[in-house]
Amino acid sequence: MYASSSRVLVQTSLRTSRSFSSSVPSAARRETFVELLQDVPGLGRTFDRLFVAPGRARNDLVPTRKARFVPFKNNGQRQIYRATDADRSSSSLLIEEQSSSTGIQPNSNLTEDSNTSQELLNSLHLLPNILTFKRRTISPDYPTLHGSLTLSDIQSKLENEFGLPSSEIELNWLNRESGSRIKELISTPLKVSFKKGGKENTEVLIEVTRLQEGETEE
Repeated sequence: MYASSSRVLVQTSLRTSRSFSSSVPSAARRETFVELLQDVPGLGRTFDRLFVAPGRARNDLVPTRKARFVPFKNNGQRQIYRATDADRSSSSLLIEEQSSSTGIQPNSNLTEDSNTSQELLNSLHLLPNILTFKRRTISPDYPTLHGSLTLSDIQSKLENEFGLPSSEIELNWLNRESGSRIKELISTPLKVSFKKGGKENTEVLIEVTRLQEGETEE
């Protein structure tokens, strides 16, 4: 009888501990919309527009010039398109491919009605899934930061390290109060969006970790 009661208590305790797991959630990333610049076996043919995993686009397709990220003004333009032989033989599309894949734009000045430049679009979608910031805490035993991490700190990192100027992007927490500061060790999702052009966006995970002895703040 007592042994049975003990098993029930243990099982209840395990269920409770699992429900309050402190494991870090993975960063939410939607599929990325690309246009193929050459035939890719198992994926599609030149000028096909389709969705792929962000990691495949970031690590293979875009760096090797097999595809480019496609600018869009709204989600309705993000539709799978299988190009025809006439599309592929069109010299105008060929010129578009060459200029887009090299990031060259006839007019780099963005307006509310223009598309996002290929260079900025690449910078956005090539962001890593996780952005890590190392910060001092008030004690080695407590998660409270000595100071805070602000959206301005994150914007500076995006501009200096990833080529996304603060004049072009806006940042919004997905599960925190708008504009709030981070004051503890945490992992929390953030949306990075363009202010102009197609207003494309992506999500990254902001990870604040404890600064160890001998390290400098990032």
